[in-house]
Amino acid sequence: MPRVNLRGLCVLLLTALTAVSVSGCGVAYRLTGREAFDIPSISMEPTIKKGDHVVARLTDGGYAPHEGDVIIYKAPPFWAPAIPGETHIARVIGTPGVDVRCCDDAGHLDLDGRPLDEPYIASAKASAAAFDVTVQPGHLWIMADNRDVAIDSRAHQADADKGTIPLSDVVGVVDVPDQAG
Repeated sequence: MPRVNLRGLCVLLLTALTAVSVSGCGVAYRLTGREAFDIPSISMEPTIKKGDHVVARLTDGGYAPHEGDVIIYKAPPFWAPAIPGETHIARVIGTPGVDVRCCDDAGHLDLDGRPLDEPYIASAKASAAAFDVTVQPGHLWIMADNRDVAIDSRAHQADADKGTIPLSDVVGVVDVPDQAG
């Protein structure tokens, strides 16, 4: 009777199981309505670092926006130099109907007359550029957390949608760890 190399068999079995589990992660995420994304830039630092992997709950056209949500979105076609349809990450600042203004005397954003507390931003002031925009129905005003380097709604105020993105461009909502913890 031939001898079975149990150690070799165990290594082979573990290797096969690891390969199946790793390749199945994308499928498993999709089956649960989630997708993983790699973050290629520093625009969301300090919250999310360049090179991080995030998981987003896919919206499939049914997104009800909330101030502070971190979202994955498709770049609108008129947002040069972005490639139309390319996904990006940013934070929801203004939801439909909200007036977003920068900045009050303390350097905070103002939403409908109330200052927005943003402990997650990288700089002391919410934005170097002044703006005042009312978010139109079906759109969002978005800004990244690393405001000094990010290209977000502020950079596109002269575009057709006045710097906002359509709700339909939101791909997913990122699972962000509690900022306080």
